[in-house]
Amino acid sequence: MKASLSCVSVLLALSGLIGAAPAPSTTTTAAEADETFCIQVVQTGPPIVAPGAGNLKLTGSVGNQAILQLGGLTQGWNFSNGGLGSPQWCTGQWLNIVPGPHPWKRLVWGSSQVTTTWKAGFDSDLTAKKTATYSQTSTFLACSHNYPTFAPEMVVFLLTDSTVALPTAADDTLVDIDVSSCVKTKLHIGSDTSSVVS
Repeated sequence: MKASLSCVSVLLALSGLIGAAPAPSTTTTAAEADETFCIQVVQTGPPIVAPGAGNLKLTGSVGNQAILQLGGLTQGWNFSNGGLGSPQWCTGQWLNIVPGPHPWKRLVWGSSQVTTTWKAGFDSDLTAKKTATYSQTSTFLACSHNYPTFAPEMVVFLLTDSTVALPTAADDTLVDIDVSSCVKTKLHIGSDTSSVVS
């Protein structure tokens, strides 16, 4: 009798499994499947320095114009496909050149890579390669705001004609800029000092 009672218990347990509700689905939607999975790596690397602008460093955030400050981006650099992105792994922002009628072009950080004409690498000056509208250049324009800032800060532009005189008046590109403060500079990417912080 004991054996048959245990058989009945097993049968009841199995019948409970057979009639149980299905487990929730773990399949992903098409949108979820397209997302790239990326483990954020904490990394340090060299800042990009503007020697002609008091050695201020390149920084900024998505949706904003590139600026130079005392502390710059130091999470490594992504130079793939003619771009300049940060951080090196799981790149979240790309430096893009905004077309315009003036020889000084706005540089804006975007969440996607639009500009594919950067010539960049460690221990070199950042250079914009020749396009249909301008020649290759590694000259930039750095200008202070026309209002006070808490710490030294300059807005940086790509200068597509290094022989042009510095601007003397604000225009639709040089908004909120003190044009008398503008200087020509390079943006130098230091030697690869990347290290992973654990």
